[in-house]
Amino acid sequence: MVEEILDSCLRHNKLEFLVKWEGYMNENNSWEPEDNCRNACNAIATFYHKYPQVPRQIVQMQFNDLKFWPYQNFMILNAFIISSLEVKV
Repeated sequence: MVEEILDSCLRHNKLEFLVKWEGYMNENNSWEPEDNCRNACNAIATFYHKYPQVPRQIVQMQFNDLKFWPYQNFMILNAFIISSLEVKV
């Protein structure tokens, strides 16, 4: 049973929580994937209330479906600016 959530991080694009287990010493704390913490909703809510700036679940975008083309700077003749991109609709 989860006593407290101590920290969170993104590892391999997946959210993980540092879990303090009820009845165990700090040496037994472990990083658990979000899926393993589904029954710890109250502990997670308390953790996010205490530390609102920590990592949360991130929605992934499918960048392969977006069409980009290089942005041309017309102020400088015969120059392509590669650092800026426009999204092709």
